[in-house]
Amino acid sequence: MPNAPEMRNCQIGAGAEIEPNVMLGYQYPGWQKPLVIGHRPRIHSGTTIYADTVIGHRFTCGHNVLIRAECEIGDRVVILHGSTLEGRIKIGKGVKIMAHVYIPSRTVIGSMVFIGPGVNILNATLPMREAGIAGAIIGNHVVIGGGATIGPGVTIGDNVFVGAGAVVMQDIPANSLAYGVPAKFRPLPEKFGNRNDSKQIFEGLDLWDNRPADGSWQQEDYPGKLF
Repeated sequence: MPNAPEMRNCQIGAGAEIEPNVMLGYQYPGWQKPLVIGHRPRIHSGTTIYADTVIGHRFTCGHNVLIRAECEIGDRVVILHGSTLEGRIKIGKGVKIMAHVYIPSRTVIGSMVFIGPGVNILNATLPMREAGIAGAIIGNHVVIGGGATIGPGVTIGDNVFVGAGAVVMQDIPANSLAYGVPAKFRPLPEKFGNRNDSKQIFEGLDLWDNRPADGSWQQEDYPGKLF
């Protein structure tokens, strides 16, 4: 039989769906507070989430996700399979992080953001050669295409679209399209719109989760909601 989820150091809200072989509230040396997760989370097998992290309501987590300590994660965030969050990260509401994404410490991500599969975010320009780290800052309603790399200390403004495979090593102003290696940017073409679609963020197709969307997100205060 699979191992039951381990939740000895976790405060979790009502309606949780937790699969076997999950570790919640991992007690690392020096931990101080239990992991806190809001109502109605859905967490798949193989996931480990450390103590000293706070996660909002209706969190969805794929298989084999690692979330380390001192993360602050808003409501209705989705983090898919094989992704790693290295701790001391801030993430807003309504963020979708696809599979195999790496997010290092000191990264700040706004609300209503989509991060495609295989994205790598960095926080050191000369690792092991120069002391100190600098996390990227990502605004609201940003799209980062699959396989992109975001450099240390980079600021990406609101409503930026980063093309797949781009290597972003400079700040990108709001309402821009960034593409290429190294990435260049230009004003965002009109066809890209001025925000991410709330309905797709909150009700996006998941082939393995056929539960009907209940529309409850429309009653909550999210930037860019449809009504």
